[in-house]
Formats: sequence, C-alpha cells, structure tokens
Amino acid sequence: MVTEENWKSLEELALSSGASAVKRVDVTKVKRGQWPRMKCQYGCAQYGNSLCCPPYTPTLSEMNRFLDEYKDGLLVQYSMPYPKEKGLDWQQFDIDITNGLHKVLLKVEKAAMMKNYYKAFALKAGRCRLCKVCNLKKCIHPEEARPSLEACGIDVFALAKDNGFDAGMFTGIVDKVSVYGMVLIE
Repeated sequence: MVTEENWKSLEELALSSGASAVKRVDVTKVKRGQWPRMKCQYGCAQYGNSLCCPPYTPTLSEMNRFLDEYKDGLLVQYSMPYPKEKGLDWQQFDIDITNGLHKVLLKVEKAAMMKNYYKAFALKAGRCRLCKVCNLKKCIHPEEARPSLEACGIDVFALAKDNGFDAGMFTGIVDKVSVYGMVLIE
C-alpha cells in the first residue's frame, strides 16, 4: 500500500515535471473492454506500425491479468495551449504533447520504483512518438517505450471522466489540448 507521504511526493513530482493535474485512481474500477483495441485496428493509421500498439502489444486477456495485479494508480493530465495560427504543424504539436506526457510518466514511474514500489509501470494514451518510424524488429528505446492505454483495452475517456476530468472528442475550436496517462503503483 502506498503511504500518504509517498502519494504526495509522487503527485508533487508529476506537477513540478509539467503535469497540469493528477488524481489517484482505483485501478480495479478502470473501465476496460475489447472496443478500444478494435478502434486501434479499425480507425488508427498506427495499427501494425508501432511496437507499443496492437497487434504487437499483449492481448486483452493478458492485459486484464496484468492490470488485475494492481490496485492503485496515478492518473496524469498533461495539457498544452493549442495555437490557432494558420499553418500549424499538427504532427509536431502531437509529438510535443505526447512526449511531454511521456517524460512526466517515466519520472513518476522511476520515482515510485525508487520508493520501493518496484512494480510501478507507466501507460499513456495514444501512439508512441519516441521515434519517427518504429523499428518493428527491435525497439531502440526499450527502457522508455510503454504500451498505450488503448492497447491495454482501457477506455481513456471514461478513465478521465470517472476521475473528474472534462475529456471528450474535439467538436470545435479549442484553446488547449489535454492528454492522459497513468502510472500503476503497487
């Protein structure tokens, strides 16, 4: 069980590292299903192009067994203002926000491990952006690469909403973009 002192320390680390908000999560209540993985396969151009995405990630039953080994997690929101200028390079914005979240999650994961929560494991929403093109034969960032929440069958929108965040699909012009990740801690 994570002590209150350690929770506060990990939350403060996430916030000081760039997270816009954090929330403790009961992993046993996280909504999961096959449909997020189906959305990966039918609707995402990254399907089959990243070792952190299906079909290279563990199956849903394997992920369910894995997630069942955890009770606690730290949900991390990472936000960036969305620039409205014409000619915005969306790909670069996506890389920046995704990798910004990724760095925060890995810092929290490492800090939790150093506090003797050695099972700590980070997951983030969306595709891996560590490389421009994934080396499907062998990951060149094995210490940093993590499967996406969706690849694990986690309903990211429900995870955010169930924990007090205003998450949803963009239906118009936005001022900021928020992405989510979770560090499993046991």
